[in-house]
Amino acid sequence: MLLSLVLHTYSMRYVLPAAVMMGTAPTYMLAWGAWRLLSALLPARFYHQVDDRLYTLYQSMVLFFFENYTGVQIILYGDLPKTKENVVYISNHQCTVDWIVADMLAIRQNALGHIRYVLKDGLKWLPLYGWYFYQHGGIYVKRSAKFDVKKMKSNLQAQAKAETPVRLYFCKPFVSCLYCILKCLF
Repeated sequence: MLLSLVLHTYSMRYVLPAAVMMGTAPTYMLAWGAWRLLSALLPARFYHQVDDRLYTLYQSMVLFFFENYTGVQIILYGDLPKTKENVVYISNHQCTVDWIVADMLAIRQNALGHIRYVLKDGLKWLPLYGWYFYQHGGIYVKRSAKFDVKKMKSNLQAQAKAETPVRLYFCKPFVSCLYCILKCLF
């Protein structure tokens, strides 16, 4: 009896992180919405600075639970760059949380708030998160022949025009999507 209670408690160890992350998401969205309204009269760079900070705070909490509760270890080899530089990170989508690896790398470079994602179109319907990723500069693309290069270019050029600080584009290996990012950035 006692052993089954211990095993049951151990299997429920992920309930706390999930409850905290999902429970705080509406609070962060409310804070973001208030900032969005207040910053409407200010230059865009002020909005982006606070937006990146809010994103960093929330994603840092997500990373804390992910790294400490799952026991994941990330081992980095090589030299750290002396200066910050833009990066296009390409993932082969081996699992559903491969985006967290990009976050793990970015937080170690103090660039977590400057990540912009290229996401599968269906993720825009994810409650709270899907809409916010778009507001934070995420770009949704379709994985079929319906990929709209003009829309992708306009999104990238709008971010460049607004001088949005971007350190990392995280994308899946869609050939046309990657080509568009590289052509607009370099």
